[in-house]
This record gives sequence, structure tokens and C-alpha cells, in this order.
Amino acid sequence: MNYSNKLDRLRDRRQGLYSRNGTFDSVASLITERKKEKFTSISEPESVKYALGAMQPVDREYTENTYAEGNRVRDRLAEGLTAVSIPSAFEYQGSVPLDVHVRGNSDIDLLVLHAGFVTVDLDVQSKYVYHDVSGPTPTECLKNLRAQSIDILKRRFYAADVDASGSKSITLSGGSLKRVIDVVPSHWHDTLDWKQSGNIAHRKICILDSHTNTKVTNLPFMHINRIAEKCNRSNGALRKVIRLLKNLRYDADAEINLSSYDIASIAWHMSEAELQVPFGVDLLLVDRARTHLKMIIDNEHYRRVLQVPNGTRLIYSDPKALIGTKQLYAELDQLAKDIANELDPYAALSHRLPAQILSKAVYL
Repeated sequence: MNYSNKLDRLRDRRQGLYSRNGTFDSVASLITERKKEKFTSISEPESVKYALGAMQPVDREYTENTYAEGNRVRDRLAEGLTAVSIPSAFEYQGSVPLDVHVRGNSDIDLLVLHAGFVTVDLDVQSKYVYHDVSGPTPTECLKNLRAQSIDILKRRFYAADVDASGSKSITLSGGSLKRVIDVVPSHWHDTLDWKQSGNIAHRKICILDSHTNTKVTNLPFMHINRIAEKCNRSNGALRKVIRLLKNLRYDADAEINLSSYDIASIAWHMSEAELQVPFGVDLLLVDRARTHLKMIIDNEHYRRVLQVPNGTRLIYSDPKALIGTKQLYAELDQLAKDIANELDPYAALSHRLPAQILSKAVYL
């Protein structure tokens, strides 16, 4: 496999030269000064450079620029919504705040929350003082929030493309914006756990599905919290595995039908023992992740009970997820074999296992 080409794609993707749909920006490539990254200059085979580079976080400057663009949209929305008497609050969700994004120009999810009300679980209603008055329903409030947000975005970012065709998010791109911003109209839904702990991980959000005129409840901050906690216990290894798998999906010759969210969820189910590797021996994570994917594929009883980290659904409720996992496993299996063969061309003769070969320490 040509890892020189994969390294070029990886480097350019990390430096913002590929769009969300995988299109290379040839114009930007001519004027962008590429930063030299440590993984490109280590004295190791190309497959090793690719594996280690795929695990690294995107440069902090690119990430800060992503937040800066999101904040521009947030501030214009806040001003516009105040002008039409809609109180609002804002939060970020998704791969950027979790630090598992793999593109320098990653899009970012901006929740615009109607702050004029909250809905609550039945077992927590006694903890609130409220008045039962007639007026718009929460769904109607969200419909108005969405309509007003679309209008504000079209006026404030008149040169940009405001795509409201999606059922849940409003996608803002182009014009003066250097990033794609997905604006998600929503409101808070308070649980008993949230009232008792004060931890935002336990606070739900309700999102409007504009196609069905219904609300969808989610726990985005529980997803972030659980992955972050497990990653901290494994000295950063979980995020490295997630980034590795996402980059492999991007660089596969055939499209892998597996979302970034599901990839993060699959990696989250790796045990802490699997994620614990000695300092500098990150290559071993390639083999550990491969073993984990193989177990998911082979063990139906294990696979069918796996939930996403926030517990809102099963990972493999859609049969396409298993197909995508098999495709991703094939990419990871090939990478592990290529690394092993390049590090030890005589491995087959010496009967050394890939895990033994991938235990080599490489320091960035």
C-alpha cells in the first residue's frame, strides 16, 4: 500500500486542505504554508509515520480558528434573537470540543438553545416553581426559533450559503466563513440527575426535527463526558484510537458507511486494559484496536448489546454499521500487517506475532 500518498493526504487534511466531502482545495494548497509536524520527520517506515500521525490531535491553532468562526455565528445569532425577544444560550457539541476531529477545517456543531423555558422529567417537577399558562408549546417555540435563526443567518451572512434542508441543523458555509457551522435549534430538558449533580453531562437537550414536526431528545454532553473520562484514565489513548479509525475511514479506497459518532462509540467500548500501553508504544494501539473490531465482528452476542456512550441507542441497530465495521477492520488489519512487515521483514520466519512487533517504542 502506498503510504507516501496516505501521508500526504493526512498532512493536507490536518492542515485544512480537504473539505467535509473529501474534495482537495487545490487553490488553497498553493497559498497555504504547510506546518512541519513531528510525525513526518521520524526515522521510521512510512506506514509507521502514518499510523502515529493519524493518532495526533489537530494543531491547536486550527482548532482555535474553528472556534473563532463558530463564535462569529454565535454572536450574530445572539444579537438577532435578542432583537426579536427570544432569549438564547449556546453550547458546542461533537468532535471538536471532544478533540477527536481530524481535519484542520473541521465543521463545528453550535447548539442554539431557547432559554425562555425548559422542559423537565416528571420526577423533578416539584423542584421547579412554574406557572401553567396558555401559550406556544415547546415544539412551536422551537419552530419559531428555527425560522428566526434562518432569517438572521441569511441577513447577517448574506454572502454565505444557508442550507436549511436538513431536518435538525441549519448549515452555514462559504462567504466570509472559513469553516462550516451546523446550527442546531434546541432547548434544555432537565433530569433528576442533572438537578442532583449539577453536571451538564446529565442535562438533556431537545432538538426540533423540522421534517416531522417533532422533538428528538439527546444527551450530547454525556457522550463527551464519558469518552473524556475514559480517555483520561488511559492517558489519552482512547482519543488516539478514535482519530486513527476516523483517518482510516477517510483514506479508504471505498466509502466506509460508518459515522464518526459510531466510530467514537465503538472505540469507547475498548477495555481500559486494551487502552493501557507503555509510554511511546502507541503502535500497539493499532493491534489492540484491530483485536477489538475483530471481536465485535465475530461475537454477535457482544455486538448486539453495545450502546453509544450516552446510552440513547444501540450502535448496531442498523445493519449497515456492521458492514462499515468490517470495512474498517480490513483497513486496520492491512495497516497492522504493513507496519509489522516493514519493521520486521522476517517476521514470518521468526514466528513473531504482529503485537510483538508493534510493541516497538517510537517517540515523537
